[in-house]
Amino acid sequence: MKVIGATKIMVHPNKKKQKMGDNTACTEEVLFNSDALSKIISYLPSVDVLNLALTCTRFGISNTNDNDDSIIKESTRIAVQDIATEEQLAALPHYEGENSLADYHYLQLMREPLTFDQLVGHIEYVDSGDKSCVTNSDEAGFEFETAFSNNILRAGKHYVTFETHRSSSQLISILVGVMRPGQVNHNAKGYPLARGIPLDEEFYQHFSRRFGDGEHNNNNVQCCMYKCNGYCFSGDWEDQGGEVLDKNWDGMEEMSSGDTIGMLLDLDEGTLTVYKNDRKLGVMKRGLAGPYCWVVSIHEDVQVTIKRGTIPSS
Repeated sequence: MKVIGATKIMVHPNKKKQKMGDNTACTEEVLFNSDALSKIISYLPSVDVLNLALTCTRFGISNTNDNDDSIIKESTRIAVQDIATEEQLAALPHYEGENSLADYHYLQLMREPLTFDQLVGHIEYVDSGDKSCVTNSDEAGFEFETAFSNNILRAGKHYVTFETHRSSSQLISILVGVMRPGQVNHNAKGYPLARGIPLDEEFYQHFSRRFGDGEHNNNNVQCCMYKCNGYCFSGDWEDQGGEVLDKNWDGMEEMSSGDTIGMLLDLDEGTLTVYKNDRKLGVMKRGLAGPYCWVVSIHEDVQVTIKRGTIPSS
């Protein structure tokens, strides 16, 4: 009973509990609704979505339509369908053991600017705040050094540009292309053991692929790179003598400082096409099957910037 002025008001003790119960039920209806959660998830980084899924699994919160899948996974599936373009959806094939959480992670990578995430040898960022531009800091300039992206290309079409620059002359020494994704091995002091370009045994013998032998790829082209003189180099890391040099692919041209080299990796067709200053040179390699990542190897004081791009119409 409450007394307000001279008036006595009877308050039933169960009404507060009922009101709290109604609010809780309303909150749960919002929080555990796939459509509502998908909107929230679309603003979160993939690592936070993974943590949400693990939390739901830990406390037994499951999707009422599918007891084998958490509501976070279902909401993530809806989020991916809502925010991805048709081209992006085509680049998200399911591998065995993967689900919508993996799709969301790869989708986020595709929507972010490209960066060189691993640097090998003397290669370094031109600006510490910009991981898209690298240079070879070896003053002696005797060795090629390599940088590559952790962005994994598994299916669909992917187009990037490599902008080149060298201050000392118009001549440049560079290779750009694709290779299998993974991690360079390091010694006890943290120094990378791999050296040179991905086509060299000294590189791939000290490189751990993210996907094992024959896993998710059905060809033997572990690395394919376009050199500044127009040649195409490819290599099979399973065969130490497997480097292939093609001097006669259609449209091959030399490149110099200031040129922008575009590359279209079409994993639906299995082709790698090269462009120079928005002009199509030709298909450099056929028979490719993912996964791959973008890679560059540079010599002396060359600078290279990687960017996502739109496929030129020419």
